[in-house]
Amino acid sequence: MLSADCLPARAPLRSITAALCPRAPQVGIKGGWLGHVVHTYPSEMAQNFWTAIFAWTACFVVTILVSLFTRPQEESSLKGLVYSLTERPQTQHLPWYQRPEYWRWVALAIVALLNIIFM
Repeated sequence: MLSADCLPARAPLRSITAALCPRAPQVGIKGGWLGHVVHTYPSEMAQNFWTAIFAWTACFVVTILVSLFTRPQEESSLKGLVYSLTERPQTQHLPWYQRPEYWRWVALAIVALLNIIFM
């Protein structure tokens, strides 16, 4: 399912295309809102896939263009927000049961065990 932020990229294609659908044979239910249908897809799924491809491509191109034409942020304003600029907490002084390194292995073992049990 497409996110709501891609709706502007999705709407133009959906408004000029229609899907052949036995449940909604008239134009306007499954696309073709503008009245003039440019292309008719053989199924709803085909229309959904092509609409998703169109919307993803439009969002990708807009993201690249915005990135190219905007000024990068100062590194000082990104501290605490970006992983590479954030100081990592030291855990060597903590007891073993308070270290994240220990608990990640415990969590991995539990997930592996549950995977084997419910396989």
